[in-house]
This record gives sequence, C-alpha cells and structure tokens, in this order.
Amino acid sequence: MPELPEVERARKLIHETCKGYKIKSVDSTEDKIVYTGGDDHKAFAKEITGRTITGCERKGKTFWMTLSGKGRLPVMHFGMTGMVQIKGQEPTWYRRRPRENPKTWPPRRLTVCDSVLKLEPQPGSVGNEPVELAFIDGRRLGRLRLLPSPVTDHPPVSLLGFDPVLCHPTLEEFQDLIAKKKGTTKGMIMDQAFSAGVGNWVADEVLYQARIHPSCPVNHLSAQNVKDLHHQLRAVTMKAVEVNADSRQFPEDWLFRWRWGKGKKQAKGKKKAEEAEQDHASDEEAGEDIKPAGKDYLALPNGKPATIVYVEVGGRTTAVVEELQKMPEGVEIKPKISKGGKGSQSKKRPQGNDSDDGSSGLTSEDEVTTPVKATTARQRNSSTKKVKQEIKEEVEENSVQKASTPPSKRRKTNGKTVTTIKQERGSRSTRSRGKRTAVKSENGEDSSDLSDLPFDQ
Repeated sequence: MPELPEVERARKLIHETCKGYKIKSVDSTEDKIVYTGGDDHKAFAKEITGRTITGCERKGKTFWMTLSGKGRLPVMHFGMTGMVQIKGQEPTWYRRRPRENPKTWPPRRLTVCDSVLKLEPQPGSVGNEPVELAFIDGRRLGRLRLLPSPVTDHPPVSLLGFDPVLCHPTLEEFQDLIAKKKGTTKGMIMDQAFSAGVGNWVADEVLYQARIHPSCPVNHLSAQNVKDLHHQLRAVTMKAVEVNADSRQFPEDWLFRWRWGKGKKQAKGKKKAEEAEQDHASDEEAGEDIKPAGKDYLALPNGKPATIVYVEVGGRTTAVVEELQKMPEGVEIKPKISKGGKGSQSKKRPQGNDSDDGSSGLTSEDEVTTPVKATTARQRNSSTKKVKQEIKEEVEENSVQKASTPPSKRRKTNGKTVTTIKQERGSRSTRSRGKRTAVKSENGEDSSDLSDLPFDQ
C-alpha cells in the first residue's frame, strides 16, 4: 500500500500540475466511509469550490492542498489502495496495479472515484490548459476530510510523529524517543505516532539495511543498532523519494526488489502460462518491482544467495534475511504453533483495518507467527469431529496403559496429550488461553494508524 515515498510522489504531482489553478467545480460521490470528520461529500465540494490551489503539503502518509481564501483545507489519506490521477496521465499507482487505460475518464475499472476536481488556469498558474484531478480508492479505505489551517495543529496530523524526510530527529533526540519504548522494533517504527509515513515495506527495508531482526525487542537494541536504525530510517526514505518512488531505480541490494515472490502460484496450462508471461512483460514495461536485470538472487556480502523467510510481526507479513538479521544473543520469541489447512485459523482481523500502518488488529503481545489458511465453518466442524475422535482414542489408549503407569506419570502424560491436541487444532481458544510472548507493546501496535481519527478529537 502507499507509504511515505508514494504519497510524496502524489503530493509532488499535485504541486507541479495544479498550483495556481482555480477549482471550478467538484464532482463527488456520496460515501459515508471515505468522507469523514463530520462533513459529507456535498459539504466537502461546496467548501473548496471557487478557491485557488496554492500548493500541496504532506506529513507521513497524510497530504493536503493549500487553498486561497477563507475556509478549511482538503486533507487526504490513501489508505490501502488510494491514489490520485490527472486526466490523460497514468495514475499514481502503488506497485501492483490493474490494467486501466489512462484515457478512461472518470476512471472506473476496479476503482471507486470519490472526487473529481475540475480546474481552470489562472494568471500565474503552472499551466494554461484545463486540468481534472481525481481521488480514487478501490477498497474505500482512504479518507477525505476538511481541516482548518494550519492542518498540522489538528488531529490526525497533529498526532503524527516525526517524518523521516521532513523533520528527522538528531541521534540524541532519537535515543530519547526510544528510551522508554517497549514491544518489537518493527512495531515501534511502524507506529505513526512515532515515525510518520513508515509502513510495511519501508520498515522491512530499514531493518534489513540496519541488520536488525524485526521482532527484536526495543530494549534489547545495542547502541550500534540504534545508530544504524536512526541512519537507515532517513537513508531509505530519502533514496525512495529521490527516485520518485520508482522501484526500477531502487538499489539492487534492496530487499524490496526481491521480497514479492511469496505466494505466487505456478501457472498451469498453456493459456494461463502465456497470460502470466504477458502480465510479467507488462509489469516490466510499467516498472512494477522487477528484479534487477541479470540478477538471480539477493546476494549476501560473501556473494552467496540470501535466504528470505516470512514471519508475522505486529499482524504484518514480514520479510527477513535470516543470515543477516539475527535476534540478540539470549533473546528468543517462540513462534506460535500454527498449521495451515483444516482446523487451523489465524486470529480474525477487524474488517477494513488491514492497513500498512500495523493496524491489523494483532498486537506485539501475539507471538511471531506464519500466516495460515482461512477455513470454512464446514471445514472447522469436520476438524472438530476429527479431534474429538482423536481424544477418544487417546483416552482409550491411556485406559489400557493405566494399570502399568504410575499415577504421577499418568497425570503428566495425560495433561501433555490433551495440550498437544488442542495446539494442533489451532483454535481461537488456544490462542486466548495464555500463549503470549514476553514482548508487549507500550501503546499496542494495532493502534498506529491515525488516518481514521474523527475530526473532533
């Protein structure tokens, strides 16, 4: 999903394309989810119509247009799949984009076009031709709201932490910020109240470049770890912004260039294989996160292939290079026993809250775990019957051994048997009965997305 570099690209596009233009009219769509802060789509359109765009600013993943005259300013947040598009140009898509003709207007395929601003040039504007600007959101997890100026004095922007590009703290200030932090390192830097704009891929890249395991408890970071983390938070985001979030220009040794293969299925059949090849070729032409030319793997410093594994930290799938990102000596977080297939189910995430800010509903109190397959009610019922049968068989077997087994050992054996069966079930009840890691979040890693706070907070 769009993170600091992608949002900066959108801000730059508006600033360079629309500055000095007057908002002639606004075509908006009723949407009580996207339009927030107490104003509906009509109030939003009415308050900005007739005013001139004087610029576009950003902090973290939130950006807003500055306008002439009295009134509030339009503040935008992309959520998971939001973007802006200028009529006749390619949308500011994130990495995986659906195929859509930029000439289609307003854009409709696989998207919801929440607002189209029709702009007309004025004396001194950056262009002399009419412009149309659209805010698009495929999954309706983006946000549009109005805030008084200065926007930075009002929630949610006022609650954001430092922006690594705009206001990166000194090392001493950074050390003070993390002195009392708890939880995992990844959870901390993804918390928008700590470092605004850092999402999943940026966090993984920063931690890889700093050679820090994402699950490392903050209070176990060495002095060198803190220095490296401070440096890479700035270096990674600045490099991505410098190349306008174009992944083709990211360094070849970045984890970003290699982390996207997880979950891809091999195409079966000639037709599907041809379609997959066409999609791959189209992705290369569009610059969609292709691997470096002539490279077959992410190389370690010694030249050997790196091993990329995937764990779950703070409810987010996390890429880790296990040869370089190791936990500190003596620190261990036990992974949750979790098997895919029937009878196995991951913790349910709140609907519409699967954001890149770490707000998926799982906190750092949950163990690092690998994603598991979702199951239907029928599959769970079938699995439950199977487990009951296994328990019955265990009880019968233990009854046969009861005469020859000392009482103390028999109780221990029975307790272990029942515990093992419950873990294999992978049920929610097992998760909620105390299988907790010692690492806890200070504020809860699931509370880092500040994009959806109501206006009146």
